[in-house]
Amino acid sequence: MEKLKLIIKYLLSLINEPGQTWKYLTDDDVKESNAEYMQNNYYLPMMAVVSVLMLLLNGWGDTFNLEKAMKATVYFLASYFAGPFLACFILHKVSDWLLHREFDSDRMQVFVGFNMSFLMLVDLFTASFSSLKVIAFCALYMFYIIWCGADIFFNVGEKEKWKFSALTFFVIWGSPIIIGKLMSLMIR
Repeated sequence: MEKLKLIIKYLLSLINEPGQTWKYLTDDDVKESNAEYMQNNYYLPMMAVVSVLMLLLNGWGDTFNLEKAMKATVYFLASYFAGPFLACFILHKVSDWLLHREFDSDRMQVFVGFNMSFLMLVDLFTASFSSLKVIAFCALYMFYIIWCGADIFFNVGEKEKWKFSALTFFVIWGSPIIIGKLMSLMIR
């Protein structure tokens, strides 16, 4: 129950006041700023809760279709389990080339993890309200979350902020999609 409160607290904080959340997470004394702690106590429990809900939502229809529900849940789990690793790998390789600087890997994992959790929430709402396709556009709000964290969390200058935010947005947004497409090719 404590982990569920933590998940809700940080999701609401990221949505309502992302600048304050990133400022809070820059403090090294905050447990959630540690990549391993964040993954074990925030990201993975959130992924578990959302995957159970996705299992139920994707199987429901006229009748409960277990095959459809299991495939959708496996896609979701694989996408959001491997997605942060792919995103961090791409961001490390590209940031050195494009921005001419290297970022701390623990900070990058925390940053990617919190942004991916927002994407999980968008995916959950998209699956819940499948008739409202416009909900998928809520993922664009992640650009603002990244924008707020660029200078606060990574000390990115104003000149690099647009490049960093756009690059990070597309990498974080695209990583689960790439993993999901690869999974769909393998599961067919």
